[in-house]
Amino acid sequence: MSETRLWLPVCLQTDVAPGGLLAVTVLDQPLVIWRTAGGRWGVAHDRCPHRGTALSIGRVSGEHLVCAYHGWAFGTEGRCERIPALPQLQPTSRHALQTPALCERDGLIWVRFGQAHERLALREPVAFAGPQGPQVCRLHCGPYEVAAGAPRVMENFLDLAHFAFVHPGTLGDPAQAQIPDYQVEQDDAGLVATGCSAWQPRSSLIADGAALVSYRYEVSSPFTARLAKQPQSSQDHDESIGLYLLPIQPERTRVWFLIAMTAGDRTEAQIRAFQDAIFAQDKPILEAQRPARLPLSPVAEVSCAIDRLSLAYRSYLRSLGVGFGCV
Repeated sequence: MSETRLWLPVCLQTDVAPGGLLAVTVLDQPLVIWRTAGGRWGVAHDRCPHRGTALSIGRVSGEHLVCAYHGWAFGTEGRCERIPALPQLQPTSRHALQTPALCERDGLIWVRFGQAHERLALREPVAFAGPQGPQVCRLHCGPYEVAAGAPRVMENFLDLAHFAFVHPGTLGDPAQAQIPDYQVEQDDAGLVATGCSAWQPRSSLIADGAALVSYRYEVSSPFTARLAKQPQSSQDHDESIGLYLLPIQPERTRVWFLIAMTAGDRTEAQIRAFQDAIFAQDKPILEAQRPARLPLSPVAEVSCAIDRLSLAYRSYLRSLGVGFGCV
């Protein structure tokens, strides 16, 4: 699968304290994420090589992950460093764990199963580019879990036309549902959509009234994207939202947002509550789509001109050979 060569977000860095561990499923594969007492991260397939016990029911002791069944102890590189029943034995590579690659970026822990991707833009997670400054609030929202394929969730994020009907009163108005034409470009770095705009009664938590809001979308990998938005009537407000998708199973996805915005006097709790409410409106729509996996054939579903970005995303997935969560 091409997606095994992609970096995939699996948890927030704050989800695992030093000395803790976490069971996660990525691309239908059970993994265990752990953090040593010294703060080093480890990831492995959630199966002890000795008798197949889930390592996630074990514990972290100092700098080792310890299996609950026979106490085998493993370092963050996967090497078995101690077998208590045979303390004189020097474990070999046969006793080691299967360990995907791991990295940290933008407050998230990422894993990659296979070799680095041949496309330069996909060899590392793209750093989040958002507004900076003392008036900017930066925070994560989620996770949200949804019974839909990750590409369906991505396509919803890229869809301007649903604002008026799924988010009336905030991101859209059914009486002003028209979306002007916009441009999409595709290259090895991904997709960029410019010239996007929508009429919004309340584009963000700090918006005082309705405005025509400009959008720019950037798709940096099949499961990560960013939008930048700005009311055309106000140059003082700046906001970027990053979308991070963990494809758990073909029809099950975990979702995080990274938001950086001019927040005024709004608190992080208020910003999260606003984002929670927006995604709560998206979730039933996503879970009602049939099929739950995204059709990649351009004729599988009826499209129109406003779906230009969605169709470009489907073409992008086909070009990469990504099939997880797709039909």
